[in-house]
Amino acid sequence: MVRQHRLRGGALCFSLVTCIVGLMAHGAAHSETQAPKTGGPGAVLYLTYCESCHGVAGLGDGPAAASLRTPPPDLTQLWKRYGTPLDRERLAEYIDGRMLFSYHGGREMPIWGEEFFGDAPPNTVGIEDARRQLIRVLVEFLQRLQGEQAT
Repeated sequence: MVRQHRLRGGALCFSLVTCIVGLMAHGAAHSETQAPKTGGPGAVLYLTYCESCHGVAGLGDGPAAASLRTPPPDLTQLWKRYGTPLDRERLAEYIDGRMLFSYHGGREMPIWGEEFFGDAPPNTVGIEDARRQLIRVLVEFLQRLQGEQAT
């Protein structure tokens, strides 16, 4: 069974975003070459929400992958679909998932735009900014995961 994660309540929402923003500010003081590509707030989000399907290294071999109808993609090869560097806006829209229209049924990947803070009251101030920030951090992490790229 695929693990489903849901963040609960407005307090947790802002605590998580505050923590991520703090980690990002701390990481900004260090050069990207000094930090391992698997570290930082994006790695924390990835390991919490994506690893069960996509695997620790992003190869699509997570523990839940075998139970899915459609195998999860190799996230180290996103550049083939989203360019070099990644088209971050397009990738963020896909991860968010709320603006995509599905003509052939739903997708197995969660719609993270609904999942992140899904239990928070809809009128929570700043909720959309918080969702976008989490997705942006994930996209930045995915950029660092990219493997051999064609030139």
